[in-house]
Amino acid sequence: MTTDQRALLIWDLPLRLWHWALVICLAGSWITAEAGFEWTQTHFYFGYTALALVLFRLIWGVFGTLHSRFVSFVVSPMGLFRYLKNIGSNPSSAGHNPLGGWASVLIVTLIGLQATSGLFISDDIFYAGPYNSVISSRTAEALAGWHHRFFTLIQIALVLHLAAVSWHTWGLKERLIEAMFHGKKHLDGDADGQEITEHRAVAALFFLILVALVVTALVYFAPVPSLDDFY
Repeated sequence: MTTDQRALLIWDLPLRLWHWALVICLAGSWITAEAGFEWTQTHFYFGYTALALVLFRLIWGVFGTLHSRFVSFVVSPMGLFRYLKNIGSNPSSAGHNPLGGWASVLIVTLIGLQATSGLFISDDIFYAGPYNSVISSRTAEALAGWHHRFFTLIQIALVLHLAAVSWHTWGLKERLIEAMFHGKKHLDGDADGQEITEHRAVAALFFLILVALVVTALVYFAPVPSLDDFY
C-alpha cells in the first residue's frame, strides 16, 4: 500500500450483512444435507433463506449503493475479454473488477437455481418441497439430479472465489477480507467519486422484509398435495 492511498467506504452495510448471511446459509445447507434425515426440515429452511437472500441481492443490485449495483461491475463480454487480456496490469477497481463481477453474478445465479430446484424435489419418503405435487415424479427426479449438480458447481465456484480473494488479499495486499467486514478499501488519491456516503439501511430493511414475505407466502400458499400424490 502506497502512502498516497486512503481508506474509502465502498461496501455498504446491507451488502456486507448479506454476504455473511449467505456464507452462513450455504454452510448450514451443506452441513444439514450431510447430517442425516433428522436435519432435513432445517435444510429446507436454509434453502428458503437462500432464496430470499438471492431475491434481496437482485433488488439491491438495482436500488443499492454505487458498488452494489450490477451496472457498476457487470461489463460486456468484450469488456471482460479486454480485462482478461491485460490481467495483471489492470488498475485496481474500487468495487468488483470485471472478472469478480461476473463471478459474483454466476455464484448468485447458481444459488438461486439450486434453491429454486429444492422447492420441487422429494426424498420419496417423508419430506418434499412445497411444489413437488405440481410436477411429475419424472420431472422431480430430474430436478433432484440438478439440485445436487448445482451445489457441486457452487462448491467449485466458491473454491475459485476463495482462491481469487486469497491472491488479492495476500498477493496483491488489497485486504479484501477486511473490507467485507468494515466496508473500506485503500485506494489511490485519484479515486474521487468512488466513496459511498450512505448505507440506505431503511430501504434495505424494507426490501428484506418484502422478500421474506414473498418467500413465506410462496411456501405457505403452495398447493396442498392430494391423496393421489402419495400413490
